[in-house]
Amino acid sequence: MPEKTECPCGSGEEYASCCGQYHSGQAAPTAEALMRSRFSAYYLKNTDYLIATTWTRQIDGIDKAGIHKRADTTQWTRLDIVSTEAGTPSDTKGKVEFKAWFLNPATGQEEAHHERSDFIKEQGQWYFIYPDVPAKLPGRNDPCLCGSGKKYKKCCG
Repeated sequence: MPEKTECPCGSGEEYASCCGQYHSGQAAPTAEALMRSRFSAYYLKNTDYLIATTWTRQIDGIDKAGIHKRADTTQWTRLDIVSTEAGTPSDTKGKVEFKAWFLNPATGQEEAHHERSDFIKEQGQWYFIYPDVPAKLPGRNDPCLCGSGKKYKKCCG
């Protein structure tokens, strides 16, 4: 995408200084920024980014072929952020409610995918949590999910 192009996420910023920086490897600072960058990734068919920003405990269970197909066959048109809950740079969890608009190929009409998504921040990186994909539980010696810094077996396990 040319650097001077407006970002697909609807922020009004140029792509390079908005979602482009996250697509190039910089960590999104907030859950909303990650949501916007994921929409832009769908818009640009950047499926590697969509997979890389999926919560690590779900990565083995996601339908990667489905992600590729959805990106390839859907013409996304715009994103509306309805609300955000937490998900700031100092938070470890957040929720973003959004409407992702697309053209229905059967009717040619614009329709919305309306969702309230969960996000989690681990080691300075925000991740999208798929609501219908089971998470892999940590091993006994892995860090605890609660964020205490203790081993899982000595904390919540």
